[in-house]
Amino acid sequence: MNPGRNEPCPCGSGRKYKHCCGGPQAAPPESPEDLQWRRLRRAIEPLTVELLRFAGDYFGPMGLAEAWDEFTRWEDVPFDAHSPHIPVFMPWFFHNWTPDLPDTEVRVEARAEVTAAQAYLARKGRRLDPLARRYLEACAGVPFSFYDVSACEPGRGFTLRDIFTAEECRVTEHAASRSVSAGDVLFAKLARLEGLAVIEACSTVIIPPDRKWPVLELRKHIRQAGAQLPSSGMADWEMELMGTYLELAEALLDPRPPQLQNTDGEALAFHKLVFKIESPRAAFDALKGLALDADDAELLAESDNDENGVLRRVEFPWKKHGNAQHKTWDNTVLGTLVIDGSRLTAEVNSRARAKLIRAIIEERLGSGTKHLSTKVQSTEAMLKRAAEGGDSEEARAVREEQERLAALPEVRQAIAAQMRAHFEQWADQEIPALGGRTPRQAVQDPEGREMVAALILKMERHGQAMSPPLDASIVRELRQRLGL
Repeated sequence: MNPGRNEPCPCGSGRKYKHCCGGPQAAPPESPEDLQWRRLRRAIEPLTVELLRFAGDYFGPMGLAEAWDEFTRWEDVPFDAHSPHIPVFMPWFFHNWTPDLPDTEVRVEARAEVTAAQAYLARKGRRLDPLARRYLEACAGVPFSFYDVSACEPGRGFTLRDIFTAEECRVTEHAASRSVSAGDVLFAKLARLEGLAVIEACSTVIIPPDRKWPVLELRKHIRQAGAQLPSSGMADWEMELMGTYLELAEALLDPRPPQLQNTDGEALAFHKLVFKIESPRAAFDALKGLALDADDAELLAESDNDENGVLRRVEFPWKKHGNAQHKTWDNTVLGTLVIDGSRLTAEVNSRARAKLIRAIIEERLGSGTKHLSTKVQSTEAMLKRAAEGGDSEEARAVREEQERLAALPEVRQAIAAQMRAHFEQWADQEIPALGGRTPRQAVQDPEGREMVAALILKMERHGQAMSPPLDASIVRELRQRLGL
């Protein structure tokens, strides 16, 4: 039976029913589980401030500092109240951390294997709201873990599966459920009471499915150590769990661009060398051998001559030597040479190649050349310039044309055929995220099988955002091919 319009709303918001769940634009009535969750949140809302104040008094000024040092693995990281790790650290400090005896400087009274929350309960538990007291008791000793989001209902909650124990539970969580998708991995601490599972702590860094391999490796390591994996036993692996979380979080918070290299393993750095020359023809004759197997007719096929038929401009590649004895060539293009009037330009993609081509040009042309300048552009700078040009009129026109083409039935059919062929081959390709194994090889063990499933889920997500979207049957067939 609904309450009167002027009575307090049963959801626990503190507002009148007519201005809350009974309003004219109100959403459908909440479930008993949601109402229970709201009541719990209201009961525990003051606890964070109270526990922080109590922990400061209980441990003394060194408590927070010692806990932070242990949390950050003693890497001399200054405490930062705005750190993205605070949503994990503070609950861990309250409910899981105890001083490292005897190497601690906390107050003598606090040198026991008792957490701040346990000490708070012992001293002030009788005066607490009974629901808040039971919640603190439910949090005691519960370890953090990594959880797969098995299913998600935005704004209501999600189903989580503990990656280590395979235990599943339905979690009521209104805010966090709006920012995750099925397949994401959360580092969290759950509390269970009165048939309700809620998140006490959760990292704000959401781990995408294709980045979970370190978690699976840790699980394999724990199993190889002969450890059982019930939830209670994970407390013994607390620091390993924290270390894995921090490594994953830091990699996602501060992604470092891959170290791009050329075919010789040299760091990519684009060099443009400019020389002054006396004669285009003389320069061409001296340098054409750099194109190795190409003859004059081939190199000069698209050259420009002046009105007298004298060579003015020509462009040709600098190729890598193969086996000269057998007249075989590597076919790797080391750079590009452009002769244009009195200027010679050489473009290469590494510092070593720039140094070498300059030496070759100056040796072969001798006094007939003079080095004018060398401009260097890093890959980061080139990527930044490309990104800045992404909103230009020209870029928008290109995108519109691509979208127009993608809408054509024949184009969609061709793309689907290409994607199907790609995924058929993918099953037998060596994948770095699988330790160099192929998906077909990796599915033979539990960790590899779970990682392959995560990679396919990531590809499926990406495919849904493509234009046109990836045909769902392609992914379905790939899963069947791998027995997933």
